[in-house]
Amino acid sequence: MLNKSALWLAMTAIGFANTSQAMSVEQRMAAMEKKMAQMENQLKHAAAENQQLKSYLAGRAQPVQAAPVKQLEDKLSVISQRLETDKKAADEQAKKAPKIDVSNKGVVLKSADDNYKLNIRGYAQADSNFYADDAPLSSGEFDKFLIRRARLTFDGTLFKNVDFRIAPDFGGGQVRLFDAFVDLHYFTAASLMAGKFRQPVSLERMQTATNLTFIERAYPAQLAPNRDIGFMLHGAIAYPGYKAQYTPQPVFKEFIGYEVGVFNGVRDNQAVQNADRDTDNNKEVAARLFSHPFMHSGTALAGLGLGVAGTWGQPQQNALVSLVSAGQQAIVTYNGAATSSGEQYRIYPQMYWYWKTVGIMGEYLVSSQNLYNAGLNKHALQNNEAWHFNVSYMLTGENNSFFAIKPNKRFDPAAGSWGAWQLAARWSELNIDKSTFQNIGSVANPYSFASLSNSIRNAQSWALGVNWYLNDNLKLMTDYEETLFVGGAAGNTDRTTEQAVFSRVQVAF
Repeated sequence: MLNKSALWLAMTAIGFANTSQAMSVEQRMAAMEKKMAQMENQLKHAAAENQQLKSYLAGRAQPVQAAPVKQLEDKLSVISQRLETDKKAADEQAKKAPKIDVSNKGVVLKSADDNYKLNIRGYAQADSNFYADDAPLSSGEFDKFLIRRARLTFDGTLFKNVDFRIAPDFGGGQVRLFDAFVDLHYFTAASLMAGKFRQPVSLERMQTATNLTFIERAYPAQLAPNRDIGFMLHGAIAYPGYKAQYTPQPVFKEFIGYEVGVFNGVRDNQAVQNADRDTDNNKEVAARLFSHPFMHSGTALAGLGLGVAGTWGQPQQNALVSLVSAGQQAIVTYNGAATSSGEQYRIYPQMYWYWKTVGIMGEYLVSSQNLYNAGLNKHALQNNEAWHFNVSYMLTGENNSFFAIKPNKRFDPAAGSWGAWQLAARWSELNIDKSTFQNIGSVANPYSFASLSNSIRNAQSWALGVNWYLNDNLKLMTDYEETLFVGGAAGNTDRTTEQAVFSRVQVAF
């Protein structure tokens, strides 16, 4: 005879098996596990009672009926098998489910096998520019607030070995496409990139805008090309005994890295949006070789990077673009009908060194081009040069870096932590070839490619900066930059010294 507890247990198991079909897999699994635990406890209790009943009946010489207990055990076995089947199905479904991760590095969506990935990132920079002399608006120097950059970046992976990036920018009240490329990376030592991206020339331009030490880049970056459209072969060679890691664009973390590509060709300081329109049939070759010769040495020189880059091309009557000062006022303005036509090349040695709290970066550039006036059919060889050297120091002890600075402690006044603080100083210089200002016309009809009344021959800038990293996503910057000019004012006199204070609030994710 079966007691009441065993009978209730059997009825509950049968009812649970019928109603569980309406639940989701996860709910069924959780409910089954809970119910099994209850059933096991009740089964033990029922077995104990049955044993007592057997003993009692044995004393009365009456047979004990064990069939109900056997039925209950069979039912429990069926439920256990169903639970195991559902668990396997749920595990298989979980393996196929996409992965979503939200962190300070953006939003990452991945397929279950990691072959497909989409990373959504972005940043915004709100700037202010103030000038000590309050010059009239006609000079280009006027106090202002502006959105310097507001950029979204969509990085992705297709079929595991194909990466892409699309990066529109909305800063300055414009919509511009900065990056749009695809990169085939079946071999780390040789990847092929195609589309619109940075030419492999300026080291400071390769530093992401969010990681800049100063708000405005130095003069060498103006004479170097920015984004351009073309094809590029690039790769990394690991230090002996180590394995190289692929990156969609070089990040200068390997023993030897190289880039060589063919591009439409862009002129000095040409706007990013104008790179989308080529104006002649000739193309430009650009290349860079960069190395960390003391990588993994364990010495202070482990963070030393040395490189050289350059371009060569033959543009045909390409329009020339004005060069600007740190304060973004035009300091070299070419006269009408002036173009770049003929052989052009750039030579660009570069270096950085980061060791613990100290960072140093330096670049030197020669930009040579043929200035041409089609109406006069006259040429002038222009060899401009620029260089800069900056040093930075982390006051709060963080490791200095070419890349993002990671605060040891985020800003939290309640906990007595104030984020990371960095001090920086820079010297930058620009020299314009004197042939730019020579008269190539006649005495009666003089013509020069630029006039000393509105274009400088030389600019020397020094800057001091303070950067505050509140956390991985928020950065405040303040710079003071002073520039001395030679030429550039009426009567071929020197332009007024530019004294500017820049500040920036940057948020990035």
